Amino acid sequence: KELAARVGAAARRGTRSQESRRGEELEIEELRLDPRNVQAYVDGASAELTPTEFRLIYALALEEGRVLTRDELLQRVWGRRASHRDRTVDVFVRKLREKIDGPASRNTFIQTRYGVGYKLEATPK
Repeated sequence: KELAARVGAAARRGTRSQESRRGEELEIEELRLDPRNVQAYVDGASAELTPTEFRLIYALALEEGRVLTRDELLQRVWGRRASHRDRTVDVFVRKLREKIDGPASRNTFIQTRYGVGYKLEATPK
């Protein structure tokens, strides 16, 4: 019973920590995200993201280093659950990679975990 209470408290603290970061500007190496103006900058230059693309990269940045499933991303960014063949997240990740890393880049901030989802890495590989 005590273990369950401790786990629940730790989970709430983690949620509060993420919630408290929501709305603040984030910097991850040369990537800067400004949620107040819905702007992303790479090396100081605007990445020209759509509002949905920005919400997606911001959701990943808030959980930097943690894999988020497609379902989690659909819920956080679009406010809905995935259908069996929903490729919405995959399409938007491809568009984000083109805008942030360039169309021919092999290095990307957004890493794919095959069969699981995506995560934002501080240091592209």
